[in-house]
Order: sequence, then structure tokens, then C-alpha cells
Amino acid sequence: MLIAKFNDHYVNASNARQGEKYYCPECGEKLILRKGKTKIAHFAHYSKSKCLFGEGETYEHLLGKQQIFEWAREHGWDAELEVYIAELNQRADIIITIKEKQFVIEFQCSPLSERKLAERTRGYRKIGLNCIWLLGSRYFGKQSQRQTQKFLQFLNHRYLLAFWNTKKGQVNLVRPFIRMKPATIKTINQDYRILQKQRLLMHQGTTLPLICHHRITGLHFTNYQEILWRYQVCLWLTDIPIFTSFTKTQWFQYLREINSTGWETFPCLQPFSITNVYLKLFTK
Repeated sequence: MLIAKFNDHYVNASNARQGEKYYCPECGEKLILRKGKTKIAHFAHYSKSKCLFGEGETYEHLLGKQQIFEWAREHGWDAELEVYIAELNQRADIIITIKEKQFVIEFQCSPLSERKLAERTRGYRKIGLNCIWLLGSRYFGKQSQRQTQKFLQFLNHRYLLAFWNTKKGQVNLVRPFIRMKPATIKTINQDYRILQKQRLLMHQGTTLPLICHHRITGLHFTNYQEILWRYQVCLWLTDIPIFTSFTKTQWFQYLREINSTGWETFPCLQPFSITNVYLKLFTK
């Protein structure tokens, strides 16, 4: 950790002096100041500590938090490091205030389950804080993988993945290129093999509309093969009376409800916001 309690106020490890007594802001235990020429200054709990916040941090995480804090201050924003939030029993990496509006910044360097990501994001929202997730080096170059895509956020009016580069001390924003990719003979054959394996095609001559074989690339929208959802849409449409009309809202709702558990979730976004992007492309 970078912040400790000293004589009833808080001190950054970079400004702390050896020989003084420092304490954990959360549990009150005495801390060790680690300060050298090559590693970033930080505080650590003793080995037998029972503090829930006493888990070891990587050098990248410590350095990144300090850099993000300084970067925010350089932009003229108020910033606080390692803020303990009692309502959540949780410590935010950084809280910044821009024009009287507060944001949490979490610098994520280690793996984080989707459940934990959802819990933490939802917890911040409940107390009126928006959370911005900046990803560390383990996520670099892995934008096509689900473990990275689950951190998708809506920033600057766009769907983006946000990274913090500790080597350059800067934010990198990556926008997934979501587009409709026309069907090819190869993808059509792949789709039919999937359907046959699932025993969804009763005989060799069964065909589907060409739209079923188009691909929407850039994100993993479903947690199973996309052709299976499109096949179910075709089955549903065959039972709809001719000349039936839908409003846009009704149409999207019906499409979402077709295998409703098959959609990937994006905990940092409002429910179904990115799913609707997929459905708009599918509908065109």
C-alpha cells in the first residue's frame, strides 16, 4: 500500500521517513516502510497480519497507482490514493473529483473473476460512484479474449477498453472494431457442421437464410456458437404470422429473450447496452 496513518494524518510512502511509526488506515496494525533506490516506496503489513487489505501487491500495481494519482493531479483534478469506503468494506485505488463529480479508478493487474468485477462495480454504483477500470500489462494484446473484453466500458461516448502503461505513464484507449462480416463458403460449411453436430438439421438438404451465416466480429456477444442463436431466431420467425409488425423496442426484446442465458455479460456497462449494438447490426 502507498498510504499509511501517521500522527492522526495520512502520509504517502514516498514522503515517509524511516524510523517513524506508521499504521494501516483500515485495521490499525503497525506497518513496515519499504523504501529503496530501485523499487517504489510502499508500506507492508507484517507476515502474521490478519488485515483483509494486507495482501501483497505487485510492483506494477504500486507503480501504476502512484502514476495514475500524479497524472490526475497534473490534469488539475483532485485525487486521493487508496481510499477506504466503509459502506463497501473496500479500498478504492484512486478517487478523482472532476467538476464536483467523483470517480473511482481501479488499476487491475491481476486476474479478476466476472462475479467479483460485477460485485465491485455494482457496489460503487450503489453509493453514487462510477468506476473506471484501467488494465495492466497482463491484459495487453489480449483484446480479443473474453478475460479482457469483460472490462468493456462506455467512455467518451464510445465502447472502449482502457489500459494503463506503466512504462510510458499513460492511458491507452482501445475501441473494439464491431462489424458485420459477410458469409463465405468456409463459414457456411462451418455453421452446418455445428448444426449437424447438435442434431438440429434433420436432413442434408436443409438450408438457412444467408443472414444466418454472417458474422459480427469484434466482441464475444454470446457464450456459445453464434449460429445456434441465429438458427433459433429462424425457428421463432416461422411461427410469427405474416405481416406482423414490431416496434424497435419489441423486436430487440424478443431477440434478447431467445436463449436469454446465452448472452455474455459486461459488468461495467448498463444491462443489454452492448447487446443492442449486436442486435442493430443483425437487423440491418
